[in-house]
Amino acid sequence: MSRRTVLATAAGGAGAAALAALWRGGSLAQVLNRVQGLTHTYEGVFSSERTRVAHLLRRAGFGASPQELDRLTGMGTAAATNALLNYQQTSNQQLEASLPGFDPTVTSNGGRQASALQAWWLTRMVGTARPLEEKMTLFWHGLLTSGLDKSGPGQLYQQNQLFRRTAMGNFDDLLKAVSKDPAMMVYLDTETNRNGKPNENYARELMELFTTGIGHYSEDDVRESARAFTGWTLGRGKQRDALTSTFVARYHDEGVKTFMGKTGTFTGDDIVDMLVPLRATAERLTTRLFSYFAYPNPEPEIVQHLADVFQKNGYNVGAVVKEILTMDAFYSPKAYRALVKSPTEYVAQTLRAVGATSVSAPAVAATGQMGQVLFYPPNVAGWPAGASWINSSTLLTRINFAAGVAQKAAPASTFKGLPGLIDTFIDGNVTPSTRDALTQAATGTGQIPVTLMYFVLATPEYQLN
Repeated sequence: MSRRTVLATAAGGAGAAALAALWRGGSLAQVLNRVQGLTHTYEGVFSSERTRVAHLLRRAGFGASPQELDRLTGMGTAAATNALLNYQQTSNQQLEASLPGFDPTVTSNGGRQASALQAWWLTRMVGTARPLEEKMTLFWHGLLTSGLDKSGPGQLYQQNQLFRRTAMGNFDDLLKAVSKDPAMMVYLDTETNRNGKPNENYARELMELFTTGIGHYSEDDVRESARAFTGWTLGRGKQRDALTSTFVARYHDEGVKTFMGKTGTFTGDDIVDMLVPLRATAERLTTRLFSYFAYPNPEPEIVQHLADVFQKNGYNVGAVVKEILTMDAFYSPKAYRALVKSPTEYVAQTLRAVGATSVSAPAVAATGQMGQVLFYPPNVAGWPAGASWINSSTLLTRINFAAGVAQKAAPASTFKGLPGLIDTFIDGNVTPSTRDALTQAATGTGQIPVTLMYFVLATPEYQLN
């Protein structure tokens, strides 16, 4: 099916031509070029304080409602940044009181528990008063991955809470905690790692994906690290139901190990203590963080600077995030609309922008239909990003989701017609072709507020963060 046919099917009636005009060209390659061609074309865009704050809120959180954007713009970028970074000082009591219940000890109805867990987290993203806390929890879920294909819902709930508690803390503390986390132990088989029969899965991924990356360790290092991590168990019973881990001395290999040129009777914590200070770890982690918040493939000088910040601050992640959110590169034309919204970001930002107070089952399902099922990463490497989020199927789902949200959104007076909608959702910055298409839609549909919101949410610009 061509792109134009899909769009016409989604829009229907008089609006089909206007919507198709937003995505001119029928092939998938042309559609992707349409999205990617919007990046790095807005010289001087950050001269507006409102645009700076809106950009900050999209990257360090999940966007904002018009009222929230007005309030934080009034504070100024510096004060808004400090408020986001120092989220521990902001009460989240209202959210906690309204969250749907989730009991991690329930072991029956696994599918229903999984859906409840996804709704619980998406509701947090939409309603939190501490958006950076949730954005960092999502970052760790995509890096230190575990999934419901092996681990239990209760275990993933606990891991999610672990990521939230340690989101901006020291990286070594987080790695030590996650190595003993039941969800991770099941997902990467640490539970079966025993003296005399070491399982190398966690030891390998710890280096390949979590710290140094490939090329900085040997197969001997993997084997010796696996020996060091022996000893932790989830006890008897069904592993995916266990919520606590225990160290059993007889399961641990107490022998001498040689890891990265050092020799001793190492434990797993000792391995972490040797991996975290390495320059390769600093460069890899800070590259991931910068790419998550600013733009992909940062320049070498940025990586070296952030790696210095990481190492000089005792491997503190919060110090690196603060540096990223306050550096010139974060507000450069290269950073503006340089990222495609992930499905979770698209859904959470849209609901947050229209002032939604709850998350429906269809909204949760939509993230999966767009290609990102929370708590089900495709593999231990997490989700791919960028243009991979957009294809013929997922774009149609995005447009259909936009239509559903528009039907239930706040009154039109909140957004002050088409100019207000453009200002609220896409910073007032659109290409001439997008503006022409939106004007055509406004003319062809008689300025119906629901339809106008739908078209704005369906623009190529809105797909970008």
